[in-house]
Amino acid sequence: MFENLRNVREKLDINIELLLQNLNSLTNRKNLNELETIIICYSLLGYSRQQIGNMVNLSDQKIRDRLTNNIYPKIAELMGVDQEEIAGNWVKILNFLLEPNQVYKLHPTPQLNSDNFQGSFGRQSFLYPPNQEIVKFQTEATKFYQLGLYYQALQYFLMAWNKEIELYASGNPEVLIYINNSLIEYRKKILKEKNIKIYSLAIVVPFYHNQGKIAAEMLRGISQIQLQVNWPSFKNIALDKEIDLDDIQPHVFSSLISSQIVLQILIVNDPNNLYAPYNQTAEKLAKLAQELNLMAIVGHYSSEMTKNALHFYTHKGLVLVNSSSTSNELSDLSVVSFFRLTTPDQINAQKLANYLIQKNAGKAKSKIAIIYNKNSSYSQSYRNSIKKHLEPYQEKFLFLEECSYISESYYQVQTYIENIKRAGVDMIIIIPDGGIEANSLNNAGLISRLNLNNCLIAGTATFYQDNVLHWIHEQSQYQNINQDKLQILACIPWHWHSQENGCNSANIIAQYFCKLGTQLWGEENLNWRSATAFDSVLIILKVIEEYHSEDSQSLMVHMNQYFKHQQKKVRGVTGLIQFEQTGDRLNPPTEIVAVKWNAQQQKWQWTITSHGWK
Repeated sequence: MFENLRNVREKLDINIELLLQNLNSLTNRKNLNELETIIICYSLLGYSRQQIGNMVNLSDQKIRDRLTNNIYPKIAELMGVDQEEIAGNWVKILNFLLEPNQVYKLHPTPQLNSDNFQGSFGRQSFLYPPNQEIVKFQTEATKFYQLGLYYQALQYFLMAWNKEIELYASGNPEVLIYINNSLIEYRKKILKEKNIKIYSLAIVVPFYHNQGKIAAEMLRGISQIQLQVNWPSFKNIALDKEIDLDDIQPHVFSSLISSQIVLQILIVNDPNNLYAPYNQTAEKLAKLAQELNLMAIVGHYSSEMTKNALHFYTHKGLVLVNSSSTSNELSDLSVVSFFRLTTPDQINAQKLANYLIQKNAGKAKSKIAIIYNKNSSYSQSYRNSIKKHLEPYQEKFLFLEECSYISESYYQVQTYIENIKRAGVDMIIIIPDGGIEANSLNNAGLISRLNLNNCLIAGTATFYQDNVLHWIHEQSQYQNINQDKLQILACIPWHWHSQENGCNSANIIAQYFCKLGTQLWGEENLNWRSATAFDSVLIILKVIEEYHSEDSQSLMVHMNQYFKHQQKKVRGVTGLIQFEQTGDRLNPPTEIVAVKWNAQQQKWQWTITSHGWK
């Protein structure tokens, strides 16, 4: 029987399961049995009564009896016609099922993937947990989504979500996005009848970088704002009454916009390959944008990929909102369709430099080493900025020979580390690239080979990783690390405990961001990448609400009017958001954080420093 159902789905694009479910819900008739289900499938596929009888080993008369006594009456009642009008007329029945205003015609999402592009509304999963039961749920969900069977896909995505919460006390943000997308597709007709507008955004993240951790961090912010925006509309059409959505229902709720809309998210994988002749992901996405009704793009992660991608999006009239690329050269591009939420290197480096200068006040001259990747425009940009701010203080700092090859072999970097240890290094500024070369972040782990109690290590936002905490934990097993004197720092745009924009701050949006984040991912599992990703979508939604933008081209015009010409502001998780003409953010946020031992939880954590240098 399952083969027959699959044939109807694939050959006729009919949601046969929904049809059977609705036929069985009708009154005064017994439910269809397996034989009658097979007869309906064969009839829809064009077989005669005699052919069906031969296939199921029944006479033509017995097939006729089944049709007359139970099947035709049910179908006639469903169609609202007399039985005589449709008896034997399977062409008329088929036309009814395929009418656009009916719910039985499947609309499978288009196949987007190719050799140089991976994108998914729900057809493909990128993030898998180690538990095979959850993997099976995700796989089944994507199979149903590919077929356009969104109700079934939804159920399996929900099972995957619930099981992950049960086992790990933290959900999968990709799965939460696909739950939202499935709900939208499942009830798209009702949403349109209620005049609830559907907007689609593409989110480009690097699943291959750091085992998908960066992508997951960004998607937590994206999935949260999607759920927060969509939930009022889902309640408006009573989806929460029809389907058990208790496990994703926000326990706390703060309205971000007054308009009732729903947000559909296309997740796109950026291989983050520095050495591709051009960014094929961006080129393909730009070409697909009109077909997929994409309003804007949020991404890419690294500065190099963002710069390469801008060319393709600009020529298609697409807005690119970036949450993570910090290179100074992005400020010089003068692209009208570009908006950057995070903090440029020159500002971040100034904050870090001021901290180091204050930290070194009254002390002997400190020896500084800089470790970076000369192949990365971001890493070079930050290196130039930090040197510019520190070099005027020759009486405080002595610069040792630099290491420009953090992405090279382990042994080369190890040799450099040993050399600066012998030279008596006091401070190391470490600038891993944004994942464009595989060894960069891994080699940063060599910091644990230093005597950590005597050397301050200051990193950039790319250095802010859980990996650092794991390295420190491992090293503490083998050598005595003074938990009070460990000096590992990073300069980032946002932290959970930020005084101005954290969980206990006066910023209401940040408060609710942390509260909902605790429900979905566990406490303190949102970081700066999550927050800037959230705000990237927020500024798009604010402009859509203001101007009721209909397409990507009008959105680009409206975002320029709102932010660059009228100089309007938006309050987000990371504070007040306002833009310069370049698309850079005015007064972007910065926080100095340090690795500290949490005695209560018995683990290393990134925490806000006690100093509040501005």
